[in-house]
Amino acid sequence: MNRYVYYGYPQAYAPFPNPPYYRNEDPQRRETPVLPKNTMYTTIVEPKFIEHLKQHIGSKIAVTTVVGKLVGTLDNVFIDHIALVVDGKLHHIRISEIVFFEKAEEK
Repeated sequence: MNRYVYYGYPQAYAPFPNPPYYRNEDPQRRETPVLPKNTMYTTIVEPKFIEHLKQHIGSKIAVTTVVGKLVGTLDNVFIDHIALVVDGKLHHIRISEIVFFEKAEEK
């Protein structure tokens, strides 16, 4: 327990207090915002699955996703999502969220 303990006041040993800082320039930034360059976007591509989906464009399919099932007409297939028309409303579903799809019965 031979620890050195300082009981003094450190502000008493400061030679000079720091002068207050005043800003003489306009507080708004003058430089223009710079967008980051060399941005790379990546996505998982499943070419065979996309090929099977493209065969069913225009037909009625049932798509089962990780959150539920949607039945509608397949409007278009993109590299990362599909466009499915359900009751006249267009839904965009990510391909990575699709568990499976099947051809639905026409009514």
